[in-house]
Amino acid sequence: MKNWRLIDTGYNTAAMNMAIDEALLTSKKPVLRFYRWKPAALSLGYFQNIDSINTKECKKNNIDIVRRVTGGSTVLHDNELTYSIIISESSMPKSIIESYKVISKGILLALKELGVKAEMKEDIKKTKNKNAICFNEPSYYEITANNKKIVGSAQTRKNKKLLQHGSILIDIDIKKLISLFNVKNQKQTIKDSKKRITSINKESTDTDYDKVKKAMKIGFEKNLKITLKENKLTKEELNLAKNLSKTKYSTKEWNFR
Repeated sequence: MKNWRLIDTGYNTAAMNMAIDEALLTSKKPVLRFYRWKPAALSLGYFQNIDSINTKECKKNNIDIVRRVTGGSTVLHDNELTYSIIISESSMPKSIIESYKVISKGILLALKELGVKAEMKEDIKKTKNKNAICFNEPSYYEITANNKKIVGSAQTRKNKKLLQHGSILIDIDIKKLISLFNVKNQKQTIKDSKKRITSINKESTDTDYDKVKKAMKIGFEKNLKITLKENKLTKEELNLAKNLSKTKYSTKEWNFR
């Protein structure tokens, strides 16, 4: 049974959260990280256009904006558990879709621990128009509950490492979410989104971050047949993250390009 690092970095700014994920690409051991956002934030996919975001509304509501190194659509990080996995590419399937499947199985087990009747969708119906809102956009091996999306994840590969991070919704304010985007018809978008997005608290009994974290640990240990050992960022990782936060993830050149 392999030993992985289990790191909970707690609350950080959006810039620091993305910086820590990138810094952990230097880890020699596989990592499962849990984290939270303060203030709440929107994270944009690497290729996303900032024009889809209502930046004035974000500023008004004290919502940070940061761009990820991973692809995909925009995620609102608020009442959730965010996870990231950093592992050598050679330890996972070469196919991005197949590696998603491996990771999704662990999350699925965690949700079942929490009493959520979740399933993994292997067949999806792609829409013609790309949706800027992550939880409104279908993806392979996404996890749903009651046919609604409950987890949103994104992945990249860099320096022979795989980084996947994602949002597991504990609760969701859909009206607040939609207000942060430039959409033509907010009322209709809210109505449509309520049919597509759900959260743990809507599908099971009320839970909190610590309970979700415990379930995630159980789910990943069972699925990957690993032992997760609580750990902290090394001094080198923390210094690298601080530098990346300042020089990359806090800059307009990166976030608003």
